[in-house]
Amino acid sequence: MSHVGNFCRARVHCSKLLRAAGAAAIALAACGDGTSPTSVAPAAPPAPTPTPTPTPVNIGFLVSGVRTYTNGAMVAVDEANAGGGLLGRPVELIVEENLQDAATAVEVAETMVLDDEVVALIGPNRSGHAIEVGAVAQRHGVPMITTAATNPRVTAAGDLVFMAAFTDQFQGRVMADFAFETLGVTTAAVLTQRGEVYSEGIGEFFVNHFRRLGGTVVVDQSYEEGATDFTAQLTAVADAAPAVLFMPGPVDEVVYLTAQARALPLHDAAGEPTVFLGPDAWDNPTLLENEQASVDGSFFSTHFSPDTDEPTARAFVEAYRARFRITPTGGDGVSYDAVRLFLQAAARVGSLDADAIRLELQATEDYAGATLISHYDENRHPTKSAVIMTIEDGVKKFYQQVDP
Repeated sequence: MSHVGNFCRARVHCSKLLRAAGAAAIALAACGDGTSPTSVAPAAPPAPTPTPTPTPVNIGFLVSGVRTYTNGAMVAVDEANAGGGLLGRPVELIVEENLQDAATAVEVAETMVLDDEVVALIGPNRSGHAIEVGAVAQRHGVPMITTAATNPRVTAAGDLVFMAAFTDQFQGRVMADFAFETLGVTTAAVLTQRGEVYSEGIGEFFVNHFRRLGGTVVVDQSYEEGATDFTAQLTAVADAAPAVLFMPGPVDEVVYLTAQARALPLHDAAGEPTVFLGPDAWDNPTLLENEQASVDGSFFSTHFSPDTDEPTARAFVEAYRARFRITPTGGDGVSYDAVRLFLQAAARVGSLDADAIRLELQATEDYAGATLISHYDENRHPTKSAVIMTIEDGVKKFYQQVDP
């Protein structure tokens, strides 16, 4: 468990000042021949009592896998501490990264609550992990705001669990609308990772909405976690000749999928290359910088564009770049927002009372940070925009914003 902050904890050891020596000196000066002294040295004034360092406010921050999301959270912590902290106390981020499974995430969350006495849990970013951690937060009465987790079920544990990201229901609809209306296609294939809550969930939302629009899903297949050979699935896709292929899986498999798909190659019924589509999981340098991946010309949805003109988002991007010398991703943006949403709610209610903070979060209106949140619905899902990025020469570029 690592403690991250921009201040140091220190114990101040104070020595007691002995005033008896001064009093004895006065008494001795008054004795002797019985005459009064002409002058008496004044006693040394007592040393001021050092002001104790306020106890920090601990916030737990969980990251699934190897991501840069702690960076986004630290920008929010830096801002808070530069402004005097929270309720007159410095804010400290207690971080656990590279969580590989839900059981570990639950164990870490329990430790943060019981041993580190965190007042909130922020994250994790993987939906399958967040669903389990939400139960920990609810059981211990600790507010929780997920970061890049997008499956609607992450708030099912109870009324203390909120999302900073849009839901897959919205994201799936955004990508289906984009394919059908913006790209003007009527055939699609979908390949998801079997048993992965995020991948299966958003794949289902995409399929259902694309069909409601009048489109045809010609292939809807899945693959196992860790797969590297997608010959069977891609052969089925090639035979069906869809205009777009939606791949809402983790980037490790997407690297192989896209490389093998282009090698076939895949074409639509008119002989044009099949367009690849992805969700916010694609907003990851691991994918964009991997030379094996074949994603140029693709489109994916994410939480915000670093090229945004929104004032609060621009301020976040500039602060992030100044500190970390890299450009933030959409996940970094919602990590910043999740921490900031909690800090602002606690500051407004003037306490760390969990129920008061819950009510304040539920009443959120027109929040502006790295992303914009209009309000929360009854399931504690935010109503907010998404952006669609395209990839050109290995670089992601803003394509369009989609409002709810």
